Amino acid sequence: MGYERALSALYLEESERVAQIEYINHTEFIAKISGLNPLERPREAQSLAFTKLDLDMIWFTYTPLENFIAKRYKSIEVRRDSWSQAYPTTWRRIMEVKSIDEILDFDPFREWSIPSLKDLAEHFRNIHGEYQSIYNRQLVPGGTYHTCLMWLIKMFGLNWVVKAAYIDPKGFEKLLGRFGELSLLEAKAWSQTDIKAFISHDDICSTRGPFFPINWMRRYLFPWYSRIWQELKSKGIIVLFCTDGDITPIINDIAEAGADGFIIEECSNLELIAEKYGNDKVIVGGVDIVRLTYGTMNDVIDEVKRCLRIMGSYPGYFINVSGSIPDNVPLINLETYFKAVKKYGQRSKIFHKS
Repeated sequence: MGYERALSALYLEESERVAQIEYINHTEFIAKISGLNPLERPREAQSLAFTKLDLDMIWFTYTPLENFIAKRYKSIEVRRDSWSQAYPTTWRRIMEVKSIDEILDFDPFREWSIPSLKDLAEHFRNIHGEYQSIYNRQLVPGGTYHTCLMWLIKMFGLNWVVKAAYIDPKGFEKLLGRFGELSLLEAKAWSQTDIKAFISHDDICSTRGPFFPINWMRRYLFPWYSRIWQELKSKGIIVLFCTDGDITPIINDIAEAGADGFIIEECSNLELIAEKYGNDKVIVGGVDIVRLTYGTMNDVIDEVKRCLRIMGSYPGYFINVSGSIPDNVPLINLETYFKAVKKYGQRSKIFHKS
């Protein structure tokens, strides 16, 4: 049922219960649910766990062009502590930067061997087909971690990016445009696949709101979002935008740029977003990972009820723990969370707004 329920939510159609997508990296929980050792069989264990949990869509972003810039990185950090034993995240690769001019002069099309549109599209089709066969009960979207600005943040580091943007706005506009063209190429390639949805990730906010003044983003960044997303939307692909932090101050701009939905964190104003976009957009997220990590079982249940009270009556809502679910979440709280979603996520038990 998962795949079909995900489609219903993406197309804003009613289903018998609220859809769910989770980014679960919790080694012990995956092992317990699947009955397999995720350290030995990570994808098989995760897939079986997702099926037993009756999840509807998986989190998926993929940026193969990173492989073309690996030689320019200074270091690669791999988190293996409290994050996840079985599913460590490779983050962050940073190129050594010595000056702002070095950043502004950078041209990925000159520095890297960029594949053709045809080759990239074929690669995406193969990768997506592979993941869809592994997670065959869930909908696997397409996706990128670098919609536009994230290229620069991951390449050069946020501090250097902010400095370059403020010191030389015109030079930065050209730099952003070069990476925008790179993301446009990826979007064109993804549009030639059979994906139904696309997760478009760009970390442009903190818990205090956007990194840059909103007027600056409207001039330099959001027009690129529109161009990139239009390539996907023209083929009927649902675009879901994701950022860390509080998206509330720019939610209208993201909608105007063409996003069909938002993947939001708990620091965003869920009630405001629901009131304005609940009937017209796909909305993913809202569950506070802090409640799962440090709260009691009752805190977890209350958090599920809170999100469902606000969003549960809207057909395009996917309940989701903000960010991801790593190893340090208490097992009992995680089990409580999924039981609560199953119990209270039935449409017949949710108060419908008039």
